[in-house]
Amino acid sequence: MLAKWRMPRAALRMAGAILMMVAVSFAEDDDTRVAVPGGVYDKPFLKEGGRKTTIGGYFDHELFWNDKKKTFDQHRYLPFIYSTVADRIFIMAEIEFEHGGLVKGRGETDGEIKIEYATLDINFGLGLNYRGGVILSPLSRFNLRHDSPLNDMTNRPLVVRHIMPSTLSEAGMGFFGSFFPSATSLLGYEIYVVNGFNQNIITGSGTRIRSGRGSQKTDNNEEKSLVGRVNYSPRLGVDLGASFHRGAYDDDGDESLTIIGLDASFTQGPLDVMGEYGHASIDGVEDDSQFGYYGQIGYHFLRAAVPMFPESVFTGTFRYDHIDLDSSTDETRFTFGLNFRPVEDTVLKLDYEKYDTDGDSDGVIFSVASYF
Repeated sequence: MLAKWRMPRAALRMAGAILMMVAVSFAEDDDTRVAVPGGVYDKPFLKEGGRKTTIGGYFDHELFWNDKKKTFDQHRYLPFIYSTVADRIFIMAEIEFEHGGLVKGRGETDGEIKIEYATLDINFGLGLNYRGGVILSPLSRFNLRHDSPLNDMTNRPLVVRHIMPSTLSEAGMGFFGSFFPSATSLLGYEIYVVNGFNQNIITGSGTRIRSGRGSQKTDNNEEKSLVGRVNYSPRLGVDLGASFHRGAYDDDGDESLTIIGLDASFTQGPLDVMGEYGHASIDGVEDDSQFGYYGQIGYHFLRAAVPMFPESVFTGTFRYDHIDLDSSTDETRFTFGLNFRPVEDTVLKLDYEKYDTDGDSDGVIFSVASYF
């Protein structure tokens, strides 16, 4: 008769420990232990149920038909990422894929992938908020609200292309906030210390401010620039603003660039009126002064005229643009536009552009843009 086999006590204790570990790993009310602390399954946003990350963005697509080009252009696709880290702490980012991104080996050279902005905001109150990171500079009202679905025309105004460059993003930090002097009025401000422009504003053919937009990584000199905007809204639908950007742009930090901007917008019923003026002073160059402005009017009509889109609206627009960049560049543009919004966040635009000088791109643009 075989003797009874018994498991050694040490083996019994080990088996019990293993069973306990398995039981704990399957317990729904115990998520305090992970295999790799800080690993892919142990990130803060997974542990904090109150945190939230939202993804959205916008895209636009264009058809140009003029004497210089007849082409479709997948111009922009921009995902937004907004995260609530904790109460009063937020991280925001926008990533731009432009002209289809970067396509290697196909002769495509205009594509671009970049961070449009990426910031950390800490809210101390309505009147005081900290912001640091890659900041969307508050140089002009247009730069702060340049998204294609917001704008009734395809091309951006000349002054915010060449003097107060749209999509101007700079690495830096500073503060922003809002105050309410009365029940209907608002006073806002933004002010940041940033890397600033670099000496690429001086090109072989002249001075081009847009070409010298600074690096998000390093400053080309030891000087920092200051950028800011204040705006006053006496009531909903009216906004008046003033902005500036000043700092050294050359590698030695001896020559300064100063840009001043004024903007205004007015909305009353179906009528929209807006405009901006920009002036730049550039030390160390022959053509040391540049300016430009635009005025735009829009009228909304035929609301809900398309039965399948009860929120739809048509808008007729007109814009007058003028820039004076140097002794050889003085340009005026007239733009007539008609667009249709089946919903507020999606728009189809038809524009006709007319320039006052020979050789420019008179012609038609058809585009579509939408948030998502």
